Amino acid sequence: MKFQLKNLLFAHALVFFAVAAFFSCKSDSSSACGKIEFKKENTVTVRMEAAATSLNPILPGAAYNRYAAANIFQSLATVEPKTLELAPVLLKKIPQVYTVQNGPHKGALAYDFEIYDEAVWDNGSPVTANDFLFSLKIIYHPQLPLGEWLGYFEYLKAVETDPANPKKFTAYFNQFYILALETLCQFPIYPAYNYDPENVLAAVPFAEWKTPGRAQQLIQNNPALSAWAEAFQSPRFANDKTAVSGSGAYRLESFDVDQGVVFVKKQNWWGDKLVAANPYLAAFPEKIVYRFVKDEGPTEGLVRSGDLDVVPALSPAKFLELKSDTCLGLRYSFELVGANSYGRLMVNLRNPRLADKRVRQALAYAIDYNYLLHTVWQGMAERCVSPANPAKPFYARDLTPYPYNIQKAKDLLAAAGWSDSNGNGIVDKEVNGVRLEMELALMVASASPISSQAAQSIRTTARSAGISIALAEDDIRVISQKTRLGEYDLAINGATLFPGLLELYQSFHTKSIGAGNRYGFSNPEMDRLIEAIRTEPDDAKRNVLYIRAQHLLFDELPEIFLYSPKQRLVANRRFQYVLSPNRPGYYEQYFRLLK
Repeated sequence: MKFQLKNLLFAHALVFFAVAAFFSCKSDSSSACGKIEFKKENTVTVRMEAAATSLNPILPGAAYNRYAAANIFQSLATVEPKTLELAPVLLKKIPQVYTVQNGPHKGALAYDFEIYDEAVWDNGSPVTANDFLFSLKIIYHPQLPLGEWLGYFEYLKAVETDPANPKKFTAYFNQFYILALETLCQFPIYPAYNYDPENVLAAVPFAEWKTPGRAQQLIQNNPALSAWAEAFQSPRFANDKTAVSGSGAYRLESFDVDQGVVFVKKQNWWGDKLVAANPYLAAFPEKIVYRFVKDEGPTEGLVRSGDLDVVPALSPAKFLELKSDTCLGLRYSFELVGANSYGRLMVNLRNPRLADKRVRQALAYAIDYNYLLHTVWQGMAERCVSPANPAKPFYARDLTPYPYNIQKAKDLLAAAGWSDSNGNGIVDKEVNGVRLEMELALMVASASPISSQAAQSIRTTARSAGISIALAEDDIRVISQKTRLGEYDLAINGATLFPGLLELYQSFHTKSIGAGNRYGFSNPEMDRLIEAIRTEPDDAKRNVLYIRAQHLLFDELPEIFLYSPKQRLVANRRFQYVLSPNRPGYYEQYFRLLK
């Protein structure tokens, strides 16, 4: 049963009675399905198709890590499930920007923050502005692999705590930045007492970390900072329940990379006192369990036995198969939620075979998109032309998606100097004195039936254009690491469509190569557009820049845009829940057991 969040928190008695009666009737029925028994324990069990490996959410890793860790670590705000606007979590309210009129920061843009008085850590000490500042310093530590974060804080000038109130602080920006507030509100806040008990990081003023070149000097002059970074990345802070700690509603009960992760609701958690005033602090389940089940066969078995409550991301074929089972329909709802991600073919431009954009365009023409949409996705996806959310006003609707056209692909390859000189059916070219065959490896997640089917189709159709593609199946975590290091030719995977304004810097700016820019893509015009977009306060002017940037990406193709799929969710009817276009389409903590 899906509800708006406020309705979920302040549910009407009639709804509960009606739903309970529905379940009672179904349970007592003598239909061919037999008696449907619903478990009574207030535990939400979620299937993950790949394992979370760390509960240290600021460090790079698979998205599963951050999803799981969000039960422990809070940020200042969250994304509201329906409107996708910021909603306060640790904050009393979302602040408004203002221009500083006097003092050392005169002319800067500023935000004033205040953390809830009630917010406390596991040891009972208050969550303070110093904890926020400590967490922010982590991002600047040069010995941590956090380059993807730094781009978001380029325009942050200073952060000052309030000497009269440890719960208050002000952040100053030296100019407008499109994600200034979102950036400050959505990174995880760590308890300084637990992650820096010797005050090694906390003792260094934030201004020191911000000064260009100063961070490296700090490391050289203070070996304790290097030791701290090593300890911070240790397994202890990844999965040890005696060490992993945050201000969230749940504590870690157990962690097993082969089986799953179990979180248990804290007794007398501070947020429970404020739920009536702030529904985004709701945490209804007494226990949240993530079960790592890679294949869909075992997943189906757990669904049929009623041992899973939330099953996201089933392949379209399996989703439709289970949905057609009327008996399963008595126990589960089958939901389709709006698209908030896109599938892409990542291209490594550092490979000399792929350096010419005409080769990348040839690849785009050599893909049978209708097959992907209607056979692989069973109609549950649509074409997309850029990383922008199609629901946004700055989406480039004037772009026509690449069609499937093998002859066009062949013509582009020929124009780029690739021809089949030896008659083996694969185009080749002499590059820097070496004869290269157009042979590429395509990395694909072994746990994803959708990606595997799409990759097999791309391999088949590309071969018709003279491009040989070998499939290389691997764990999604390995693919994530190799693409980050640039150790790949092609990779097929998904990317999230950001719910707010689109920040292109981390993925496509030259300065992000080696961090979020996994393509080795460098284009001076794109760099200029990105820099202009992120600092343009006028919506209309910024939208024009966005569209120009999308046109450039569409032409250069550091990634080939395949489709934007709908989210598929199987949810146990014993819960009320909230659906959201924000990935992954649900919020575990809002699942409320029906009485």
